[in-house]
Amino acid sequence: MYFDNRPCDVCGSEVRLKAHDSSTPLRGPDPDGTVDERVCTNPDCASHEDGGPQA
Repeated sequence: MYFDNRPCDVCGSEVRLKAHDSSTPLRGPDPDGTVDERVCTNPDCASHEDGGPQA
């Protein structure tokens, strides 16, 4: 089982894990990467903006 309990890297709020959408291939040396996407629970966090930083 996979756990990621770190707070949001942008604002420090709690993060929930969402299944990664595999329809778009990831780039980089490890294209599979994590199976989950980190989503900040703070609706005002900059990570929710288009092109914003990742939580």
